[in-house]
Amino acid sequence: MSVSELWSLLRRRWWVIALLTVVSGAAALAYSWTQPRVYRARAEAVVLPNRADYGLSMFLEARMRTFRAVLLSLPQADPELPDDLGSRLHVQLVPEEGRVALEVDDTDPERAARFANRLMQRLQEWVNEHAPAVGTSRLYVEVLAEARAPGAPVSPRYKVNTLAGAILGAVLGLPLAFVWDWLDDRLGNPARDSSRLGLPVWPAVRLSTPGVPLGEEAEANWQHLYAHLRFARTPDVTREWQTLALLAAAPGSHPGNFLATLGRAIVQGGTTALLVDADPTPPGAHEAFGAAPSPGLSELLERGQPLSLSPLEVGPAGLCLLPWGADRSAAERATLLRRLGNALPALARAAECCLVRLPGPDVEPAALFVASRADALLLVGQAGCSRVRDVRRALQSLGPLRGRLLGIALWKEGTPS
Repeated sequence: MSVSELWSLLRRRWWVIALLTVVSGAAALAYSWTQPRVYRARAEAVVLPNRADYGLSMFLEARMRTFRAVLLSLPQADPELPDDLGSRLHVQLVPEEGRVALEVDDTDPERAARFANRLMQRLQEWVNEHAPAVGTSRLYVEVLAEARAPGAPVSPRYKVNTLAGAILGAVLGLPLAFVWDWLDDRLGNPARDSSRLGLPVWPAVRLSTPGVPLGEEAEANWQHLYAHLRFARTPDVTREWQTLALLAAAPGSHPGNFLATLGRAIVQGGTTALLVDADPTPPGAHEAFGAAPSPGLSELLERGQPLSLSPLEVGPAGLCLLPWGADRSAAERATLLRRLGNALPALARAAECCLVRLPGPDVEPAALFVASRADALLLVGQAGCSRVRDVRRALQSLGPLRGRLLGIALWKEGTPS
């Protein structure tokens, strides 16, 4: 994976990492709040020989190594000390300096200080008992600092635990983002979708809203899409097309407004365009222009006279529309699409460009009769909703017509920009 692809993935799935980071950090904080507060009292002392002697210093260091074991045995003979001292006592020894520090944990700060001081007292007694004077040589313990009740607990460490939980969440969120992205087959990222499908996928364009003009950026995006479509080439499309069939990549993914907006973009350059809405799925293209749905193709083709009525002149100059008309049964729709396929070459001569809106071939196989008479094909899908699996079913339904497929155009809704 290249750096640009990784950055694109992070831009798409950053919220997965952020969500897991927040949840993990919050869980660590909540867990910390449920734990009892532990206070740690500390007492320090120094163990020294009464005179400078190398042998006595070596004896001192050897004795100090036994201090922890001695301290842990004291609760057996002293009822004032806790039985679970082993899990609460921390002994720090610095034999070369003769220094020893005792730390005792407890949920009560006063009790922690009392235990630490009691242990230091018993240590002094043990040294005096088991290191008696030999001549003028002896060891003694001098308390440097008595234990005091701590003012703040040492555990739980809320900030450290929360930070550790957040870091763990971020570390786990990164591979989860990769897995999520791999499992998510919704169309929306042209580079990733093109790699998965082996087809050109163009960036999503914004649909226009009836009565609300598109902004300059949205208009430019539609012009870019038309330029890509006009000069796209496939094994079966080796020259500029005149008739382009737009098929739904998935049920409900091809509103009539896409056909209408693309037609407006085409005629802005002075090219005449005929829009043929052969998909009964609402919303139809006539709604984008505020035109009546009937009479239309269904009435004309039903009588076997597809050219007896002139197309409606809608929108900008040079743009005409043939709406679908009144709805028919499934069997009647299949028959009408077959008739449209036979009439399409003659119908397309009414304009320089003829765009035909069709249902998906996997939903309405009769649409292939019309698609087979078109010069080029285009799948239309909704960014963030249409899925790769839907496109693959449509591609399978196209069969040998796939060689005429220019690619996939995506659209999105929202405020024009």
